[in-house]
Amino acid sequence: MSELPHLDERGQAHMIDVGQKERTPRKAVARGQIRMSSEAIDLLARGAVQKGDALAVARVAAIMAAKRTAELLPLCHPIALSGIQVDLVVQPVEQRVLIQATIEAQDRTGVEMEALTAVSVAALTLYDMLKSTDREMEIGGITLYQKEGGRTGSWQRPVKVVPKVPTPPPAPTEPPVVVPEPLPVNVTMHAGTRREPESIRPQRVASPQVRARAGEVIDLESTDPRLPAYLRQKPVERAYMLGDLDPAYAEHCAWYALPGSAKDPTTALSAVLLLYQGLRVPAVLTSGADADDVEALFHAVADRLPRTLHAQIRAHHRSAIESQFTFAEPATVMRMGLTRAEYTPSGSDAGVETIGHRDTAAIMSIYQHYPDNFFDPAQLETGLYCGIKEGGELLSLAGVHVFSKHYDVAAIGNIVTHSDHRGLGLATRCVRHLLDRLFAQVGHVGLNVAVDNTAAIACYRKFGFTERYRFLEGTATR
Repeated sequence: MSELPHLDERGQAHMIDVGQKERTPRKAVARGQIRMSSEAIDLLARGAVQKGDALAVARVAAIMAAKRTAELLPLCHPIALSGIQVDLVVQPVEQRVLIQATIEAQDRTGVEMEALTAVSVAALTLYDMLKSTDREMEIGGITLYQKEGGRTGSWQRPVKVVPKVPTPPPAPTEPPVVVPEPLPVNVTMHAGTRREPESIRPQRVASPQVRARAGEVIDLESTDPRLPAYLRQKPVERAYMLGDLDPAYAEHCAWYALPGSAKDPTTALSAVLLLYQGLRVPAVLTSGADADDVEALFHAVADRLPRTLHAQIRAHHRSAIESQFTFAEPATVMRMGLTRAEYTPSGSDAGVETIGHRDTAAIMSIYQHYPDNFFDPAQLETGLYCGIKEGGELLSLAGVHVFSKHYDVAAIGNIVTHSDHRGLGLATRCVRHLLDRLFAQVGHVGLNVAVDNTAAIACYRKFGFTERYRFLEGTATR
């Protein structure tokens, strides 16, 4: 029985005593997947699941499960986890969601079970939220991919090599039957003419100038000094892009740029396109004075962009994105900004407290009424989420989208108040508390707000925020 450490000399199960072991860094990565119907994967990809944001809820459930693994598995030790990252990748073509959990701790025993539990619960949560659409979903492939630390050191699942076998010659077949090609769907007839549907309408042909500039587009790393030099010229206007240079966000970013300018060759960069993939729907942001330069960026990298994007672009860039994507009915949004010197504290921050991972369930409960929010539990790692509670219920909260002390910039957002408690100034108190903390660390703060949200705009103006420009925001589809 000694070869089975979870059994004692009598064959009885027991928890191993690890009290004498040294605390060392531990890490484990587990992976899995859930396959589903085309209808279910489409709802998931569009964020149209009836129960709410399924990917966000699955991520939160996985984080909570990892923290409580010792309560689920009787022989596991409670571990003080120092890091939890859950990634869910929707693959519409393969009709599946890939799930990966990375768990870290400084403790006496490993975190493999926490990683495997997180993946399992994420998959089960997706099943629960989509079962009304597809009850034949399949969960599988849940495996430990990598572990580090402890007595056995590092380990990684070996790659399986499938030997090639000779391909038999194809069997003779009958001559193919030629079937007349059907007319495209959604065709409308108008007095003898036919209008082609959007899905097969040809793209606009790029001008020779745009094609020439597209050949100059370069890929940049987040560490390339040209990026901060360009973005820092307008830190509030480019707050989101500048903040995303920070290492906390850089791994989710792909940067494309045009060096120099056709009109001003002395400029290091003339236009920049950022693809950010750290959210449920990948986001694209653009910057550049010349619309042709931005169109050249889209022309050059269109094949590297996802088929569906959340786009934030200036109005004069609309023709650029529409050269490659359908950008229907975007909303008009205002970028407001504030510097430390302009900040005017307004009201008090009485009753406001820091919100953390322990409040994840309450946060998700309040955000389910705001489906256009951009909250991700990883944002809580900044420690810059705050809120007001009453009787344990979260009434109002505010947080950051990006924060970078190094680049001296932050962007606040996800500012909401429960519908039953509006008009009491709760959001103003949360914003006051958040801005006090931010301006102790950075000098520039930006935010986005819908132009018709007059109440929010009035709130922000009390602190000194001013409108910097307006832009278009919405879903773009190839």
